[in-house]
Amino acid sequence: MKAFWLTLPLVCFSAATAATTSTTVTINAATQSACQFDTANSSPTIELPDYEAALANTYSGEQAQVSISVYCNSGTALTARKIGGSTVATTKQNAVPVTLTRDGAAGGPTINTLVWFSAGGTNTVASGAFKGATRYVSVIRSGWPQQAQFSAPTGFYTGTVDFTVEF
Repeated sequence: MKAFWLTLPLVCFSAATAATTSTTVTINAATQSACQFDTANSSPTIELPDYEAALANTYSGEQAQVSISVYCNSGTALTARKIGGSTVATTKQNAVPVTLTRDGAAGGPTINTLVWFSAGGTNTVASGAFKGATRYVSVIRSGWPQQAQFSAPTGFYTGTVDFTVEF
């Protein structure tokens, strides 16, 4: 039987510790003005009552409305509200005309309605997803014009109008 000898080297490491140094890193950020329409009312709709041309002269004021909330980060103010591009459509007398199309089909019979807005209350949100934001409420109003529209046949009519806020 043969024997082999194996010699293993021993390695020694120093017990010294690594040196350290540190510095403070400054982090800067700027916030931009931001506003967002209330996601709980992502499809605001006004349901007007049935129109009767023979009663057109009795349609005064609004016939229906919907409230829309806009949330802005603290310190951001709305500088303008517009309906159909108009900042002065705040009464029925200054309303924006909106054409509704029968059954929503392009080229179909149409009927006109009037749309305007009013600024509602403003408050700071106390809790929830928009906590700390400023809430701006606008009420979008719609009514029938007082001129008879006998050319509009019976049916369901649909149309849209843009409501815009500037900040």
